[in-house]
Amino acid sequence: MPAPTPDEIDAYESAPAQFAAAIEGLSDAQLQRSPAPGEWSIREVLIHMPDSEIFVYERIRRILAEDKPILHAFPEEMWAAHLNYGAQNYKLSLDLLAALRHSNAALLRSLPAAAWERTGMHSERGEMSLFDIFTVYLAHGKNHLKQVEQIKATL
Repeated sequence: MPAPTPDEIDAYESAPAQFAAAIEGLSDAQLQRSPAPGEWSIREVLIHMPDSEIFVYERIRRILAEDKPILHAFPEEMWAAHLNYGAQNYKLSLDLLAALRHSNAALLRSLPAAAWERTGMHSERGEMSLFDIFTVYLAHGKNHLKQVEQIKATL
């Protein structure tokens, strides 16, 4: 039965600190710079992260509390377009991301092995186990951190 290692949960939980370290010393203008038309700036990535994490926060708890719940897709482009990502406070977003990830990590560390097999029905991806959800969001943080580093390299 697949379950994350303690190191994987630690890596998941440490993403907010990694984002904060990656942007240290960058100006507001640098955070706002888009690498190309239609691509997100670092600020927009930072605002996106806790919005996305809200979905995983709910998904984890629904999978644990309900039998095969429906897990709705996250329309990230709509959120970015309609929630003014370019003007939101990225520091508040990093704080929120840290709080959500700390809470999720504490819960995940407390689970019995069998809990990782519980499933929900994702509206786009089909049946997903708790382990699948965790794996997706562990990679999500790593991918966006890499994106921030790539944007930073162009500044």
